[in-house]
Amino acid sequence: MSSQTPNANLWLSELARLIAPGILGFYTHFEVTEVVAFIEGQKKPVNVFTILVAEDRGNETSQPCTFLCPRIKLKSLKDWTLGIARYTRPIADLSSAFDQLSKNGEWQQSGAPLIFGKLVAVPRQFVPPDAAAPIPWNHVLKNNFWNGSHLFEWSDPEKTALRPLFEDSRRLQELSEEIQKHVPIGLAALSDRLGNLVLQLPVTILQSKFSQQRDSHNFQVQLAWHQKATPRPLRASCEWEFDHTVAGYMSLPVQAPETILPMQAGSGGHRGVIWDEAHQVILAATGPMHFINEVSLRMYVADSEPRTFSVKQKDGTSKPFRIEVGTPSTQNITGKSHGNDNGDWTLNRMYREQMSRLEKERRFVQYKPDTGRQDDVHEQALKDLRYLINQHGQKGAWLWDPYLMAHDLLETLFHCVHSGSDLRALTSGREVPLGKQGLCDRAWRWIVNQWQASSAKRDFVQSQREELDRAQSNWRGLRLEYRVRHGAAGWGFHDRFLIFPKTNRGALAWSLGTSVNSFGKEHHILQQVEDGQPVMDAFVELWDCLGRPEYLIWKKP
Repeated sequence: MSSQTPNANLWLSELARLIAPGILGFYTHFEVTEVVAFIEGQKKPVNVFTILVAEDRGNETSQPCTFLCPRIKLKSLKDWTLGIARYTRPIADLSSAFDQLSKNGEWQQSGAPLIFGKLVAVPRQFVPPDAAAPIPWNHVLKNNFWNGSHLFEWSDPEKTALRPLFEDSRRLQELSEEIQKHVPIGLAALSDRLGNLVLQLPVTILQSKFSQQRDSHNFQVQLAWHQKATPRPLRASCEWEFDHTVAGYMSLPVQAPETILPMQAGSGGHRGVIWDEAHQVILAATGPMHFINEVSLRMYVADSEPRTFSVKQKDGTSKPFRIEVGTPSTQNITGKSHGNDNGDWTLNRMYREQMSRLEKERRFVQYKPDTGRQDDVHEQALKDLRYLINQHGQKGAWLWDPYLMAHDLLETLFHCVHSGSDLRALTSGREVPLGKQGLCDRAWRWIVNQWQASSAKRDFVQSQREELDRAQSNWRGLRLEYRVRHGAAGWGFHDRFLIFPKTNRGALAWSLGTSVNSFGKEHHILQQVEDGQPVMDAFVELWDCLGRPEYLIWKKP
């Protein structure tokens, strides 16, 4: 399929310029690693991810295409097998290979054609090594530890052939784990790049190191040229950022082997760059860096005698325990702390702003109802859940709560404004413990329990269906499935979550802290889970165990 785009000609021209000897390095070959899928019914393999790495291999001959492992089989994709191929080609073949890809969409450098989607040439990027935080690209790049790498990328924005991998996140995780047994490519951390072809140009023309001087806190740049390189004028810069402002900046010509950029001491992060003015290209950069100014040492002195006690077991026996206890000593501080000149006031204000932002986005909300205001806070808490559902539930919103009832769905998921959104609810059909309710709630629950017990026909499932059917809704745009876990199917659960399976930031999840029916009535915390994907995966695994009709309570349409 043709891959010609408005960016392609500029992309190819820029590529030819940067792979020339002595610009970024002295490349002789490019190593290709292809992760390919063999799909039943497809005559040719489909690209899952291809990465090319420019390297200096001297006079080495090109290596033919070989598979690094037997075919990989995924439990959840019966019609797929996958392979990992690797080969090398002379750097002189690179421009013509991409020119062919640009004109007619063909890629067969391995000797056999590989199917791609409709590709788009992406503007060049520079990826620095990991610093204070990991950089997603470094999960798939090769040895990007030193100066950093320039990336050229052909992107498949539709990823039509790879849709089965996105339909169930467990497939992608399984694939990534299998691939990493053979090559260090973590596709699960960069799933948006599936179907793409990436060229990595590591900067090897020089070796650089960015650091901070301990006493002066100036920024220090050390540099050494490649033995084949002709040294040329470069410029180093350092930017110091704190509280979303540029707190300091310095730029000077580089004087090998060491250049000092005067900087003041203070809180915040630093980012360094080495710029080649003659060739208009970055030769090194760092991610945000934070330097250690003080180290706390804590000693721990063990007591001579342990704490002993015993716990009575259900069978009447006692189980003894011995706990080694001790006392922490006074902290010993080395180094010198250089905080903000405004004392702790700025840090305290930043903390308050962060907490305010988290609460506004409902990423962290505490509910502390005063006596007599439980119902008011409960209603506000339900509004917070509706806000989250409408903010993130364009493609789906799932409630997971062992005490979930039909009334709770009417108060939450029924308020979703997104037509056709994948709404799911999972309950254990458990009654709310009487001790955890107010007086009116306990009385009402007692009446409901007595009413349910009085008629064998009106079991939990039937009562749930009747309450939803009594809602007098026209069901406009509603796509909701409500299941119950009971018997030996799946497993029991206790935690309560609101899950958004598909957002532009991947899967998101919130821990509710209590069940929906008591939301906001007692002190609890609504908090976003740091990584929603494992929560979503656990929900899907249990949901799939409950796919038989006897676990279905209600479904629309």
